[in-house]
Amino acid sequence: MILLSLIGGLRSFDLIWAMTRGGPGFTSDVIASVIYKQYQAGFYGLSTAGNVVLFLVVTAIVVPLSRLLNRKEVDL
Repeated sequence: MILLSLIGGLRSFDLIWAMTRGGPGFTSDVIASVIYKQYQAGFYGLSTAGNVVLFLVVTAIVVPLSRLLNRKEVDL
């Protein structure tokens, strides 16, 4: 459930971008839309660094959680 919620939260970029493009102001921005805006503005290094940080954060959450959940499985 936790992994699916995390994946669903990361997949929300397309809906937010299609409806509001992160506006009005920055009220509906998610990390993916901020990275995409930086890429469109020509800040390729900044957007790449944002992607690396996002990857590391997701990996830091998913790997321990996956190991914890696999350890609690019962063999039938």
